[in-house]
Amino acid sequence: MSKYDGLERLAFLAQIESDILNNEIEIGDAVRLVRTKLYKMSQTRFANYVKVSDRTLRDIEKNNTDPRLSILKKSTKTMWVCFNIKSDD
Repeated sequence: MSKYDGLERLAFLAQIESDILNNEIEIGDAVRLVRTKLYKMSQTRFANYVKVSDRTLRDIEKNNTDPRLSILKKSTKTMWVCFNIKSDD
């Protein structure tokens, strides 16, 4: 399924998490990277895998939505990412 072994996978995910925390990428970009690089799945297949609709996944990946936390948890469950929630206010 993935070209990454255990340590490479962890390093890849750590880099994505770092990029998110440093505002270098959006959540949707991270989801797309995991789907395409780690799982090599189509949007439809990945949406079924994480149990969200195709449209929801498309909107998340395009950063066209501000998804609820429950949707984020579903779409990132395969990433093993821990979110730190902070307000920009």
